[in-house]
Amino acid sequence: MRNETSIHVTWPSEPAASTMRFSHSAFLYDSPDDYRDFLVRFIREGVEHGDAIAMAAGADRVALVREALGADAGQVRFQPTEDWHIRPVRSIGVWSRLLRTAATAGRPSARLINEIDFQGQDPSWVRAESATNASLAGLNGHLLCPYDRSALAPELIEAARRTHHVLYDGGWTRSDEFVEPRTLLATIEEPPYPATGEPLVEVPIADSVADLRAHLRNRATAEGWLPPDRVEVLILALSELATNGIRHGGAHRELRVWLNPGAVVCEVADDGPHPPGPLAGYLPPVPGVVGGMGLWLVGQICDALSVTTAGGVTRARFALRR
Repeated sequence: MRNETSIHVTWPSEPAASTMRFSHSAFLYDSPDDYRDFLVRFIREGVEHGDAIAMAAGADRVALVREALGADAGQVRFQPTEDWHIRPVRSIGVWSRLLRTAATAGRPSARLINEIDFQGQDPSWVRAESATNASLAGLNGHLLCPYDRSALAPELIEAARRTHHVLYDGGWTRSDEFVEPRTLLATIEEPPYPATGEPLVEVPIADSVADLRAHLRNRATAEGWLPPDRVEVLILALSELATNGIRHGGAHRELRVWLNPGAVVCEVADDGPHPPGPLAGYLPPVPGVVGGMGLWLVGQICDALSVTTAGGVTRARFALRR
């Protein structure tokens, strides 16, 4: 017999939980029937409450839920993951915009369903699941992430317990294995985009980026690194990272560029005494606050971004596919 009880999140043994605005939960399921029945109830409860509702999942899962919802499907913004999950940080940016839009529209809350195609055990998505807790903190809504135990590696199910405050596994429970994002991200490195061979460009970064921008734009255009619109994205990303290095870095700053068959790869290195923290690039800019947008913007417009610090040198590497 199906469990038809309400699935509204109540946090165990914490009376003040209702005051928390953002919830990030993992839904552990074992079959398509479990998946459909739970999410249909989750969505219909949101419809009754007047919440904004969106779902990103594989096309087969979207079709399963859409059909079961019937007329209520019109209340949901459906998006296949192949169109949504292009880059982890971009996905966080989309959820952030949806939550802010729902609040502006006067919705009481938002219910977002985010089923990630992990493509093996890519650490970038595990990092994003953890960072989401900090990135969306303070916004009003519930981001629920389904995890298929019949298909995913046990390591990813374990990661779900470490990256979500709350679990649904036949009932709502607080995850005792949850790890704060700054702690977890410090232990899982973002793999830098591969760069092969000698750099095509290797130059110091002076106290102004104007000449560097002009030099790189001229070379990228003349040598056909990228289409013209992508060249401008390259220059914008370079400007943001180089400016960060000038403002916060040390005395030694350097730009290197590789032209791979599939991508243009750029790396800005500096020896500043205060390297960015584990959440660098994951935190959206605060509305009304000047600054703090550089790494976030680069993560949104580029195809890859990693920030690593070793031996007193911080390296911010980004890539644009050709």
